[in-house]
Amino acid sequence: MDRDFTREDMDENRALAGLGYIVFFIPLITCKGSKLGRYCANQGLILLILIVLVRVLFGVLGGIPFLGWLFRLAGGLAALALFVVGILCYVQLMTNDKVVELPYVGGFRLLP
Repeated sequence: MDRDFTREDMDENRALAGLGYIVFFIPLITCKGSKLGRYCANQGLILLILIVLVRVLFGVLGGIPFLGWLFRLAGGLAALALFVVGILCYVQLMTNDKVVELPYVGGFRLLP
């Protein structure tokens, strides 16, 4: 994905586009036509999908007798860690004007 954002795009849409790391649809609604908004929304959608997959996988494994609680705990901690990654990406964008790609999965493009 092309990450050459204009200075105007960064200045005008940084705050609302950055929220896309946490709630992916906010920049889709508020930053129409913004390349930065679309990028952050894509990253947030990837995070949301990962969190749901982790919760489902560990929820299924949580049905194992005697060890299920351990899988549910691990799934909750993994989902929390993914959420914290989204918050850290938002903080980087807001404080350093640095657009951060998610580790390992950030290169996927889900939104056109």
